[in-house]
Amino acid sequence: MSTPYLYPLVARLNHAHIVVVGDIIVDHYVRGISERISPEAPVPVVLFESEESIPGGAANVARNIASMGAHASCIGVSGTDADGDQLIKLLKNLSIETGSLVRDANRATTVKTRVMALNQQMIRLDRETNAPVSPETEARLIEQIRDAMAGCHAVVLSDYAKGVLTPDVIAATLDQARRMHIPVLVDPKGRAYGRYRGAYALTPNAREAADATGIPTNTHDGLAAAAAEIMRQTECQLLVITRGADGIALFEPGAAPLFMPTEALEVFDVTGAGDTFVGLLATAIGAGIDHHKAAALANTAAGVVVGKSGAAVISPDELRAALEERASKAKIVRPEELGELGEKLRAGGKRIVLANGCFDFIHAGHIDFLQRARALGDVLVLATNSDAAITRLKGAPRPVIRRDQRLRLLAAINEVDYLTVFEDDTPHEIIRALQPDVLVKGKNYTTPEVEGHEIISAQGGNVVLLDLIHELSTGDILKRDK
Repeated sequence: MSTPYLYPLVARLNHAHIVVVGDIIVDHYVRGISERISPEAPVPVVLFESEESIPGGAANVARNIASMGAHASCIGVSGTDADGDQLIKLLKNLSIETGSLVRDANRATTVKTRVMALNQQMIRLDRETNAPVSPETEARLIEQIRDAMAGCHAVVLSDYAKGVLTPDVIAATLDQARRMHIPVLVDPKGRAYGRYRGAYALTPNAREAADATGIPTNTHDGLAAAAAEIMRQTECQLLVITRGADGIALFEPGAAPLFMPTEALEVFDVTGAGDTFVGLLATAIGAGIDHHKAAALANTAAGVVVGKSGAAVISPDELRAALEERASKAKIVRPEELGELGEKLRAGGKRIVLANGCFDFIHAGHIDFLQRARALGDVLVLATNSDAAITRLKGAPRPVIRRDQRLRLLAAINEVDYLTVFEDDTPHEIIRALQPDVLVKGKNYTTPEVEGHEIISAQGGNVVLLDLIHELSTGDILKRDK
């Protein structure tokens, strides 16, 4: 999925109103340092430093939705205990609607306490009941769900198997959504996926999909077989199987599967990544964004979250930054890939412009040149010399800006569609491989002086010479700065 088409969609996410129904949890973190083993037992001693509580489970899904500026309503069951009070306060502080939460005096609020030392989880202590909610609580819950769905754009069922999403609660939610034409997305649990029949979308991970179907999901064929079985059981319109470091696999009825690679730069903590994915997917679909773009946005968001500690969330600015970084990396192609790139672009009827040079000291003259070069065609490919080639051509201490930083700067220029680095002193092999329609240089050259002019002419292309901004050449600037 092309990132330029995703970036403007972030602004649409805050238009959505999403209702999240499921098992709400308090995630309690106790942090400290551990430097010794207890003399009482072979266990580490953790010296307390701090503690915090954040919404978890279905409440974390709502938290992820709210973090994008969307309207989130959270529906679940808590006790009438202090932990329940704290959870409601936490949600309200995040501008998450809590008026539909059901409180049950006979049920304790689920709390997961994690003891952390040096960002490593030492132990987890759970206070919970997995028993289904009582018939009375179930009836109250269904009433609240039906009322809350008025005016919403999508519903998420976040199933942590803590007793809230009973068969009757699931059925009532799906029935109401069907009558109101509201999509329901399910983050499932367990093996009986038939209870989700009629849901719009499901987002199991690969292990959950394997457990639910009995089909191994460690190959593409296995994933496809498991997906077919889940879609048969649920009749869903969209199935996204999250695969950790292998990215996601997207399935739709009658369509070929779509595999998207992970967007994670580094994996620090996978806690809550599934909540982020389903929350962002629901928000995007609720905002009217198509399946593929919605999944790509959710995949990027989850890739950012796993680089943080604990059940983290992502802001719109962080999502935009991640999309920008992804776009920059997507622009860079190896020289050996240029032949295939040229064929693909020509097959799409694109007019290809090639610019080449050192570009080791980016200035306004370069920007102006590249903007006018891009206007000569549909796609601008920029080939920059390697550091070693620049030193050979320009002498030490050039290059002023080294390769990696140079690529980041050039990739940030909107007019540049693709970037490559070449080791040779001339772009001859680049021209032969790419076969551009236009080779562009500045008017400080004449056509016979342009390296590769005879090659592009033989290929049916032409050389275009552009005016340069007076006194804005790299050499002139560096001379003035001495």
